[in-house]
Amino acid sequence: MHYRLIIQYNDWASEPLSNHLFEAGASGLEEDKDKLEAWFPGETDMDRVRAGLDAFLESLAELTPDTLLTWNHRLESREDEDWNTEWKKYWAAQPIGQRILICPTWLEPGPEHADRLLIRLDPGSAFGTGTHETTRLLLECLEELELAGRNVLDAGCGTGVLAIAALKLGAGFAWGIDIEDEAVRASRENAAQNGCRVSSHFQLGSPASLDRSFRFDILLANIQRSVIEEFFADFLRLLVPGGRLLVSGILSTEEEAIHALARQWHTPVDSVHRQGEWLAFTFTAPSDPETRPQ
Repeated sequence: MHYRLIIQYNDWASEPLSNHLFEAGASGLEEDKDKLEAWFPGETDMDRVRAGLDAFLESLAELTPDTLLTWNHRLESREDEDWNTEWKKYWAAQPIGQRILICPTWLEPGPEHADRLLIRLDPGSAFGTGTHETTRLLLECLEELELAGRNVLDAGCGTGVLAIAALKLGAGFAWGIDIEDEAVRASRENAAQNGCRVSSHFQLGSPASLDRSFRFDILLANIQRSVIEEFFADFLRLLVPGGRLLVSGILSTEEEAIHALARQWHTPVDSVHRQGEWLAFTFTAPSDPETRPQ
């Protein structure tokens, strides 16, 4: 026996909701716009999971009173003979942008994807399988950069997909940080699976905790707007003068707040990319010592 929990919700809540469900014990997730299906082993106390889910979403709604958050959920039970194939059948190879292909390990990409850079990534216990708009936006932004030999920092690495993609696109070294043990472990495993372990490093930490004597050419952050605002000055300190900053996890209703943040730190906005309700920004770090954060 196993359980399938189907949740209808506002699209913008996808990332925090996914993280919460994995922490609650979900073995797999399938995301489709404003619906998310989570699979749980049969021994899971689903009354506890559902109560915790409501409490989490209520707290999320309180944190964002200016943005409507509604939800409902239902529970189904399935026999074990369906378990090994039920959630996997929803996954397929994901072409992203012009060059990238994210594919789970149990599938072989078709010949139509032969010219793409293959990233093997299974759904797991950390967020970031390339299906969500915020991840796709940053992967597409990465494709537009000159990455050959560059040092890259993935702040809030999740599964490590952005760091791995940067290396596949030619970066010299990728560093990833996250505040969750599970994300660091998943990133290391995924990097090894994709032949990127030697040219990458993942550790617990925040942008404020890193040694500022080492600077990066490119910094990626797929996180919530509040966290971007909290660490924006640290992002700039960690970049070389003229380095590139790419951030996502921003709702279209939050666009002006990010423009205001950029003006505050004298940081030019190079471009704004959009998918649905989500935005990604690219910036150039100031070169003038008088305008760079110290």
